[in-house]
Amino acid sequence: MIPVSLYGIDTDECERFYSELPGLVADSIEDEHYAKAIFSIQEKASIEHVFISEKWSKREPQIWPEDIMMEIEMILQTINYPDVSLLEHLLTLDNLDTKRISEWVHFSTNLYPIYTEKACETLTKMGLDTPYRPDDMASYGLFVSRIEGLKIYAPAKGLPEIGLPRARMLQLGLERFE
Repeated sequence: MIPVSLYGIDTDECERFYSELPGLVADSIEDEHYAKAIFSIQEKASIEHVFISEKWSKREPQIWPEDIMMEIEMILQTINYPDVSLLEHLLTLDNLDTKRISEWVHFSTNLYPIYTEKACETLTKMGLDTPYRPDDMASYGLFVSRIEGLKIYAPAKGLPEIGLPRARMLQLGLERFE
């Protein structure tokens, strides 16, 4: 049965996506830069995970006052997958958008997907209107919901066992799916 978050999906395209997914992400295990970053995180969410994410994405880390850093850490420790509502407030900070925040929560939890325009475009082509709006947390929430639906609907052979978070495999697969 198709999850509500995938209502309207082109099921033939979805089945084709699942059949091609193992090949689309086969080389992902060789991404040492990503693997070192994601597997270096061993403890509960902390501001250190933000710094790991920033290093992985090759961004200059933001420098905030201590109270802002504590607030970010508290949000990272409090969010409950798949809810993104607590993240909304972070968009008020300078130089932050949903893509950057999605990277933070991805590395902090291993659950949230990284928000990308290409993955949203592919979902839309599959019949699931999924806008990419870096300034809108609700659009990221919809993306999270779509990825979760793909996890639930995946056939047994649809998600390869390659040791990476399922959200990452699906996000990469969507980016590469033609």
